[in-house]
Amino acid sequence: MKPIISKEKAIADKVGAIDIMRALPSDLTPRVGPIIFLDHILEKNLLPGEFSAPNGSFAHPHRGIATFTYLLKGELIHFDSNGGYGRVKAGGVQWMNAGNGVIHDEVIPEEFRVSGGAFYGFQFWVNLPAEIKEQAPDYMPVQAEELPLIQLADGQATLKVLLGEYGGKSSPIPAFTQQFIWHIKLSGKASIELKTLEGLEYGGYLPNGNAHFNDIEISARELVVFDSNDTGITISNKASKELEILLFGGEPYEEKIVSHGPFVMNTVEEIGQAYEDFRSGKYGKIDYQITGES
Repeated sequence: MKPIISKEKAIADKVGAIDIMRALPSDLTPRVGPIIFLDHILEKNLLPGEFSAPNGSFAHPHRGIATFTYLLKGELIHFDSNGGYGRVKAGGVQWMNAGNGVIHDEVIPEEFRVSGGAFYGFQFWVNLPAEIKEQAPDYMPVQAEELPLIQLADGQATLKVLLGEYGGKSSPIPAFTQQFIWHIKLSGKASIELKTLEGLEYGGYLPNGNAHFNDIEISARELVVFDSNDTGITISNKASKELEILLFGGEPYEEKIVSHGPFVMNTVEEIGQAYEDFRSGKYGKIDYQITGES
């Protein structure tokens, strides 16, 4: 079994009015493969009228990464300055390749703002290879039914392929290196053993329950990182209720990494250029009239 090389609690924080737990980066772990950021968006019951119509106040730039928002409850609309638009419902993913610079906004749909309801999800940042950082931005909304769902352990577990592949089933989301994000649900009192590949980096996060990874107990809202040898991962659920697990990672990112705010590049000079291009208006503007939102 893969040895565990670190485990640590996510840190509580806020993004606007939304409470989050920031699992990555952490004191011990700056990244897992190309995954450099993970926010656990804690479940919140949005009250009717709590959120106003989009006005651009949350819009912000990115460059050099792909943003990856996985929604478990609620709905989100995406706008970006490259003309990207999409609406994703619970179980779906918003993927945006920021490439050489883009401004984006993720907003609550009008009917959801009016009626309220539960909202819950995760956001990852995936670092891009240098050559992809120089390409034009791109965007893809993927609904829940478009993501492969694999039955494991004689039906006692499911593995949803959010990014990358598992067992010959692949996500439709582009991957520029060998990388993966899996959402696993494990029945009470059940165990699974997952195949792993030598040389890839593997991390795990438990949103709301405890588990045993390779016989080591891991607590809720804790990030765990495994050694990269090829010996598999066993997950055991000692509780009687269903357990959710996120596993993610990929091949090590070998290029130099320089990050500042919303930009992740390969040199200090590129960070400076990213800010200069943003301030000079090269990333464009968001058109909120694409679908009638204003």
